[in-house]
Order: sequence, then C-alpha cells, then structure tokens
Amino acid sequence: MSKKTFASAPKPKQPTDDQILAFERGGTGHDTKEAVPTRPKPVQEEPTKRLSLDLPASMHTRFKTACSATNRKMVAELQAFIEMRTRELEDEAGISHK
Repeated sequence: MSKKTFASAPKPKQPTDDQILAFERGGTGHDTKEAVPTRPKPVQEEPTKRLSLDLPASMHTRFKTACSATNRKMVAELQAFIEMRTRELEDEAGISHK
C-alpha cells in the first residue's frame, strides 16, 4: 500500500472592503420581509400530553404550507385553535373554567 499525503487546506481569500460593505448593506440580517409575531410559549407549569392526529396528506400539506408562508409554527396554531374551541364548547356546556 502506498502512503497518502495530505496537503493543508487552502486558505480563503480575504474579502475586499467593497465586498464587506456590500455584505453589510444587503447580507444576512437585512431581510425585507417582516416576520409575523407569534404567541410566546407559555411557561410549562404542568406536564404535557401528546396528541396524535391523522390527516389526509393534502390537508397536512396545505396546513404546513400556510403556516410556513406566514412564519408560524404548526403546533402553536393547533394549540391556539384547541384553546379557542375548548372555550366555545365549555360555554355551550355551561362549564366554568378557572
């Protein structure tokens, strides 16, 4: 077997001042699209339970795409919906919630 020799990795070229300025003006961190504010995560004071849900693939894709397009998390949207709907059902049933 022959020995293999490894050369050191090439060093990257230093960017010019013009390249640095161009990056600072339009590079990372200068997005033009405003992010949609999301609800802050609640402080978890109690244990959580997992909920599994079977959806048709097309509905899952639509929901995931809509959440992504509006910069929202799927889980946050589902939690908000469940909270809203639970309050409606509790009101209908006359259940008081502390």
